[in-house]
Amino acid sequence: MWIVKVSETAAGTPVVEFTPEEHAAYLEREVQAELGMSVAEFTRAYAAGELDDVVPDVDDIVGLLRIGQNGQSAAA
Repeated sequence: MWIVKVSETAAGTPVVEFTPEEHAAYLEREVQAELGMSVAEFTRAYAAGELDDVVPDVDDIVGLLRIGQNGQSAAA
C-alpha cells in the first residue's frame, strides 16, 4: 500500500512525496512497464548510448530518474 504525502504549491500544482523506497519501487514498475527492463539495465544502456532519448518512452524515464536525483544526470 502506498502512503504518500500529497500537497499543493501556492499555484495549486499537486506535490506528491514518496519515501526513497517508494520512489525506487515506482521507478522499477514504470521502467519495466514502458521498456521491459530494470532501472539498472536502463541506466547502463542509457549511459552506454544504446538508448535514444528522442524516443518518448526513453525520454519519459530519463525525466523520472532526473526528478529522483534532484536534476542530476540519469546516468550518474
